Amino acid sequence: MKNAKGGYNWSATAQLTKNFSNGIGLMAAYTRTDQRNFGDGAGDQLLNLWSIPQTSSNPNVPTLSYSSNLNPDRVIASVSFKKEYFKNLATSISLFYEGSQQGRFSYTYSADFNRDGQTNDLIYIPRDPSEITFVNIPAGGGNTGYARPYSAQEQSDIFFAYIEQDKYLREHKGQYATRNGATSPWRNQVDFRLTQEVFKNVGSSKNSIQFSVDIFNVGNMLNKDWGNLNFVNRANILVPQNVSSINGVTKPTFKLNNANGDIVRETFGTSQTISSTFYMQFGLRYNFN
Repeated sequence: MKNAKGGYNWSATAQLTKNFSNGIGLMAAYTRTDQRNFGDGAGDQLLNLWSIPQTSSNPNVPTLSYSSNLNPDRVIASVSFKKEYFKNLATSISLFYEGSQQGRFSYTYSADFNRDGQTNDLIYIPRDPSEITFVNIPAGGGNTGYARPYSAQEQSDIFFAYIEQDKYLREHKGQYATRNGATSPWRNQVDFRLTQEVFKNVGSSKNSIQFSVDIFNVGNMLNKDWGNLNFVNRANILVPQNVSSINGVTKPTFKLNNANGDIVRETFGTSQTISSTFYMQFGLRYNFN
């Protein structure tokens, strides 16, 4: 073991803010970030620096690549308005927007493809069907997790259709995948807040009762396809079948992995949780100074 140099992290933000005399406030900011390291999720064991980081080469030679925590682009913006009237009433309305990628991930084999005892091998992305051989997924116990049997040809057709719908795979045919090289989709979220305040001066102090309504992910209330949180259906997309037999003569064979009860066909699914829906929050607050 020895130290490796070259990892880094940087972040740059540009922001514009303007508050107007009529109670309107505007803000917009963009953040660009890059973070590279030699090993993600390595924990506190030295062995993990060798066994966990995904690689397509010799794990004894650490490779600089993207951090799994990296979201390269992030945009936030807000618009707000506050109006006081009748001497003791104030109404505030605001919208807050956040847009960013949802994370990074690695395409790996689902088994120890290079036979070093670790399941951390990045896939080779074939240029065309001549560079990969599939085997049949039979009926019965051999197709657990699949809706039906699939022939080798069907899997090949599905796999290359999968590559075409995936921006990262489509742009890196004929190459090995890089660690955390793939990026999850851009997600937009808009939150709405309405605050009604009743205030009165008591002596030299301002006392107020504040009622608030928050609607989070309000875009999803307008369209069920907006503001959804995505997840990767299957990052270990290829299942090697004959690892122990691979040599200079015998070529590797594969099955296409399954996801959500059938063969995997798309990179991303939609999380069926509160993270993909709009929801509301009501508040009551008493303020005194």
